[in-house]
Amino acid sequence: MTKNELAKEVAVSEKLHLSTTFQAVDGILRVIKETLAKGEPVIIRGFGTFQPIECKERPARDFKTGKPVVISAHKSAKFRVSKDFIKSLNAEAGKEVTV
Repeated sequence: MTKNELAKEVAVSEKLHLSTTFQAVDGILRVIKETLAKGEPVIIRGFGTFQPIECKERPARDFKTGKPVVISAHKSAKFRVSKDFIKSLNAEAGKEVTV
């Protein structure tokens, strides 16, 4: 599902104007990006946690040439799914999971 499809689905299910929904989705994503850029996590109860991480410099290999290269240190983000979300996914599939 793309961002546009998500906005359209929310607009239909919540009976909102499409333009308002696009603005809301864009706003939510912008706030998540800005918060992670500050180095703070974004916790959405019942869904999961976006956590900023620091990646260290490391050696790698260029796939095309086979020559060694160095990947510089950078920031990234990881997402950890909440236990409630995992349970609901598996409940829909008819499976019982202990988390």
